[in-house]
Amino acid sequence: MKEPAIISIARFVEEGITDIDQLKRALQLAMQLEFATLPPYLCAEWSIDDNNDPDHVANTINGIALQEMYHFALAGNMLAAIGGTPSVARADFIPKYPTTELPGGIQQKLPVDLRPLSKAQLEVFLQIEYPEFLPVALALVERPTTIGAFYDTIAAGFKTVNPPIFEAPLGIKLGEVFRITTVADAQAAISLIKGEGEGTEGSPDQPPPNSTMFAHYYTFKEILTGHKLVNQSGKWSFSGAPVQFPSVLEFKPAPAGSNPSDGFSRILSLLLMKLEECWKISGVRPDINLMFQLHDEGRKLIRQGIQPEFVWGN
Repeated sequence: MKEPAIISIARFVEEGITDIDQLKRALQLAMQLEFATLPPYLCAEWSIDDNNDPDHVANTINGIALQEMYHFALAGNMLAAIGGTPSVARADFIPKYPTTELPGGIQQKLPVDLRPLSKAQLEVFLQIEYPEFLPVALALVERPTTIGAFYDTIAAGFKTVNPPIFEAPLGIKLGEVFRITTVADAQAAISLIKGEGEGTEGSPDQPPPNSTMFAHYYTFKEILTGHKLVNQSGKWSFSGAPVQFPSVLEFKPAPAGSNPSDGFSRILSLLLMKLEECWKISGVRPDINLMFQLHDEGRKLIRQGIQPEFVWGN
């Protein structure tokens, strides 16, 4: 059976979602999009020297990566709840880096690659997480497609299609991740993804009023500017307490012909296979130990000066 053509995020946003098949395809694409952020974020986190990280930047980036994993899982839960089958345990699900295009055709001016943490790499992360807002300069020209607009389209699709939800939903229940039992649950999941990650309404330097938890864009920008984001007299600015940039360990791809990342790749593949089982077999839980093993193996490679290879391993 021939695979259906991939629909771009821009096309989903332009045309909307009007049937169950489109909704399933959009949610599979959302899973790929969320997963694509994990390798660059994790490599940046793992590159931080634990001996010189006074403001715990590694923990901050780890928290962001964990939320991206939750968003990936929530998209999978939504897909499984409407009768879809998340497909993640395959080589072509894992993006190839460097890339100037995120899954779904979202163009990136700055290449997204697996690099140590740096101010240049933080600029890449800000590009990925750019908030959904319309600058005055763009009011009369074509509006760029954002990840937030894509999730708005999925939310509208759930309302339009109003799909039946499986009585015994499969999926992951872990941390912020909950199983989807109603269309209202799906809408709540989308709101959580947008609020924590991409697509928060507000200008790049002005989060929504009365914010207490910042989306990823603002957290990355605190590290980049070296200051916490604070609200003074109703206006946000990066002028709060200092955030000291940590020491970083450099790494680069392994020489051609060597395979130091084989063990890392096998763990990654097994993790994706076990996660896929959670959406196919009722009662299966994520293997947390595999997540810790991937973390430990990635850090070990970087401490040897080697870039972890996020590729399918046999």
